[in-house]
Amino acid sequence: MSSFHKTSLSRSSINGTKLKNNLSYISSGIPSLDFVIGGGLPCSGIFLVEEDILGSYSRVLTKYFLAEGVVCKQDLFIASADEIPEEIVKELPQACTLPSDDKVSNESNGEMKIAWRYEGLGQVESSFGSNTNFGHHFDLSRHIDIDTINKCNITYCYLTQNVNKIESFNNDLYHTLLLKIKKTLLKEEYRNNSKNNKNILRISIQSLGSPIWMSMDCDDESRSTYGQDLIKFLYCLRILLRNTNAVAFITIPSHLFDDDRTMKRLLYSADNAVRIESFAGSSKETNPVYSEYHGLFHITKLSAIYSLMPFVPPSLDLAFKLRRKKFVIEKLHLPPELQESSEREQDDITAVPKTCGGFKKKDIDF
Repeated sequence: MSSFHKTSLSRSSINGTKLKNNLSYISSGIPSLDFVIGGGLPCSGIFLVEEDILGSYSRVLTKYFLAEGVVCKQDLFIASADEIPEEIVKELPQACTLPSDDKVSNESNGEMKIAWRYEGLGQVESSFGSNTNFGHHFDLSRHIDIDTINKCNITYCYLTQNVNKIESFNNDLYHTLLLKIKKTLLKEEYRNNSKNNKNILRISIQSLGSPIWMSMDCDDESRSTYGQDLIKFLYCLRILLRNTNAVAFITIPSHLFDDDRTMKRLLYSADNAVRIESFAGSSKETNPVYSEYHGLFHITKLSAIYSLMPFVPPSLDLAFKLRRKKFVIEKLHLPPELQESSEREQDDITAVPKTCGGFKKKDIDF
C-alpha cells in the first residue's frame, strides 16, 4: 500500500458550488456552456464573452448567469453604462426541470438500423451537459417574479460620466466601477479564508468597452494608446478578485474596436473567454448548411487553473441554438450532400487537363 496521501486545503461547501482541483466552481446557468469550458466558472476568475453584432445572444448568456445566482441564493453585482441594471433583472428566466423531449432523446439507445456492422458503434453526442447535476435548467419563456428578485442581495451600479478627471484613468467610469467593486468585496463573506456565512458574489458587467466607455478614452490620445483604460481596468479587476469568492462575467463588443490587438491584450487578464458569431445579417443566415443553428460558438481561451494543462473540450467546432425556452450549445454537424454534382468527374484519374499536354477521357481507346 502506498504511503502517499494527497493533501488539500479544507474548504467549506457553499450553496451552488462544486470543488474541482481544490477550487470552487459555479455554474453559468447553461449546462452545455459549463461542459465545454471544463465544468463551470472558477471562483476568483474573469469570464469574457465577445458579443455578437446585435448583442442579443450575449444578453441571453448574462440572463442565465444572473438567474443561476438568484436560484442558488447567491449575491449579485450588476453594472452597466448602457442600460439601467434594474431593467435587466426583470427578464431573468425561471428555473424549471429538464424538458421531457430532452429526457426522451437521452434515454433512447435503440439499435442503429443502417447496417449490422454499425450496431456496435456508439452514438454521436451533439449536445453537451444534458446529463449533469450541476446547475439548473431555465425556461426563457417564463420570468422570475419580482418578489423573488427583491429577496435577493443585489447591488445595482448604473454608471454615468462626469467631468472629473482621474489621474489613473482617462475615463472616470472605470475608476468609479473599480471603487464600487472593491467596496463590495471587502465584506467578510466574500473572502476565501472566511469561516462563517460564506457566499458567492456574481459580478455582471454588460457591454464593457462600448462607445460610452470609449468616448472619453481617446479624446487627447494617439492610436497607440487606444483602449488603455479598458486593459488597465481588467488588470486591476483581476487583482481585486484574487482570494475571493467572486466571479466576474463580462460581455465586450469587440467588433466595435478600432484596433484588433486590443482584444488580444484583454485575453491576458481573463481566465476563460468565448466569442459569439451570430448568423443574423450575414450570408450564413440563408445558407442551408447552417439552417439548424443561429450562430457559431468560439472558445478563445481556457486557462490551466490548479492543473498542468487546461481543459480540452471534445470538439472546437461548436454552434448554438436559441429555442423558445432555452439556449443550447452543440457540436456543429454539417448535413450530408444528397445531390449529385457533375463536378465530381474531375476526380477521375483518367481525366488529365489539356494544359498539361495530356488527353481527355474521351480520347482513350481500348
